[in-house]
Amino acid sequence: MRDGRIVTAGTAMARSFLPRSCWLALALLALVAGCGSVVDPPRPRTFLVHLEPGVEGARTEHKSAATVYVAPAVVTAPFSGRSLVVRQTELGFMTDPYAEFAASPVSMWTDAVRGWLEARHLFERVLPSDSSADASLTLETHLLEAVVDRRTGQPPASRVTVRFLLIQNGQPYHVLLDRTFTRAEPVNGSGAEREVAALSVAFEHVLRDLEAAVTQMPD
Repeated sequence: MRDGRIVTAGTAMARSFLPRSCWLALALLALVAGCGSVVDPPRPRTFLVHLEPGVEGARTEHKSAATVYVAPAVVTAPFSGRSLVVRQTELGFMTDPYAEFAASPVSMWTDAVRGWLEARHLFERVLPSDSSADASLTLETHLLEAVVDRRTGQPPASRVTVRFLLIQNGQPYHVLLDRTFTRAEPVNGSGAEREVAALSVAFEHVLRDLEAAVTQMPD
């Protein structure tokens, strides 16, 4: 008991001689060491759908003389979120926690359609999104599916399904075109970057289907 009292008293005396700033520094070092042991979860990588419409092969001889307004895309769930949607089983869809789009799906798909139409010269003029000018036509885009298929037992692929409505504005209101297109593109390699690249190519094919349908419409 005597030795115990001596040790306790000595420890208390030692503490009394340490400056307050030293104790604060030791406490800070302990806090930093504790925080360093916690591993931050990886942040998701971001991607954008990228199209390469080009001008080669644009069917300018079939160009419509109309001005078209591209309405904001309607994106159905679960594809309306920014996370990349994948299918790994037959039971349904899930989101990839490590891959997401850098922009909202509505603005991303709308800008992709508008940029494609401008580059392909299908119409006399494609109005900017903030334009107040009147358009003789409105193109509605309904994205029904944009999924990466990772199910086992089959090659990985990205698939897009889109419904387009081309509407004649004014009176009378008239739907000139109502078509739904589905396209799938195999994924070459692995990783979300390759999957989004395949998603972009599949969407390009869908827009080429739209182009073919528009150019076959009667004048």
